[in-house]
Formats: sequence, C-alpha cells, structure tokens
Amino acid sequence: MTMSAENVARAQEMRDSGMSDSAIGRELGVGNKAIAYQLNPAAREKKAAYRDANRDKATAYAREYVAANLEEVRAKQRIYAETHREEDKASSAAYRAANPEKCRISKAASYQANRKKRLASVREYYRNHVGESAAWAAKRRALKAGALVGATIAQRAEIKAIYKRAKEDPKVRCYLCGDLIKMGERQVDHIMPLSKGGTHRPSNLAVACASCNLKKHDKLPEEAGILL
Repeated sequence: MTMSAENVARAQEMRDSGMSDSAIGRELGVGNKAIAYQLNPAAREKKAAYRDANRDKATAYAREYVAANLEEVRAKQRIYAETHREEDKASSAAYRAANPEKCRISKAASYQANRKKRLASVREYYRNHVGESAAWAAKRRALKAGALVGATIAQRAEIKAIYKRAKEDPKVRCYLCGDLIKMGERQVDHIMPLSKGGTHRPSNLAVACASCNLKKHDKLPEEAGILL
C-alpha cells in the first residue's frame, strides 16, 4: 500500500519512540508489512530485486489475465476513465505546460512511428463515407463562399498564395503537430472552424497534415488542445 510522505514521517517518529510496526500500522490504518517496507531500506531493496528477477513472469501473467478477462478489464478501464476524467485532463494539461519540449518531441516521434497507419485510417474513413464526405464537401464550399464575402482583393490574393504554398513549397510544417508534411498530404485548415463562425481570411488559415486535420475536424482551438 502506498503511503503519503506525511504518514511515512509520522511512522518513522512512532518507530523512533519505540512503537512496533503492528502498532504503527493500526494507528495509521495500514498493515505492518507496509510500515516495514516504507521504513526499512533493506525491505525495499529486497522487493525491488524480486520484481526485477520476476519481471518477465509478472508481465506474462498480466497478459494472460487480461486475455482471459478482457471484458472485465475493459469495463474497469471505462469506469476509471469516467470517474477520473477531469483529474486526468488537469494532470495532462499541467504536465504539458511543465514539459512543452518533451511533449513536442514525444508527439513528433509518435506521429512518425504511426504515420502510415494514420494515413491508412484517413483513407479508409473517406472510402467508407463517400456520400457523407461529398455532402460535407458541398456544405464546406458553401460556408467558404459565404465566409469569403467582403474579402478585399489583397486578402483573396493572399488566400490563393497560402493554398499555393501548401501545394508547392518543398518544406511545409503542420501547425498542429509541427512535423514536415509530404506533398499531397497537406491540407489548409480553418483554425477557427467555418461552422463555428470562423472567417475565410489569411489570418484564420494554416496548413495541417491530413491526419491532424481529420482529428481536429470542427473543434475550436481550445477544444482540440491547440496552443496558438
């Protein structure tokens, strides 16, 4: 059982005063083995050595258990995710804020490792949703046309230049994941979605890779976790 640093300090004080591990455990509501483990470096080293020596066996057991109890494990995971959703979101946000460079590197590595899988998923989605995709494209064209009303000649020219750069420039980075995007896999995204009142103006356009753009869809920047 894990003990807080405060309880470990209290346990140490009680042991120094002559109390037994059993008495300390009763006082703190934990077992005497937990007390021995927390206060005895030799016990911690012994347990660590045991874990290291039996790591493969424990991993194999865990896999066998999950395979034999898959539905039960998944149900528990869903319950945990639901009951800890806000806590996990806050913890993740705090970690990202404290480790921006580490998160960027990790995200880039994950993107590269799963690049082909993600692109295959995008293509499969469009193949299975041809009718929906066509309807969505028509709706998007109408939104774009409406959002373009009132644009100046200079703004229209800059918009064309953004699409041209996305198509032809040798090096273009995704504004969402930061990775270089191959030609043919680049999409111009509306940072603030047209469906949420975004404009079809240069200041609201950015180039994204296909998988990131699909994942963002019509979310607001803050909903998608984008740090602009």
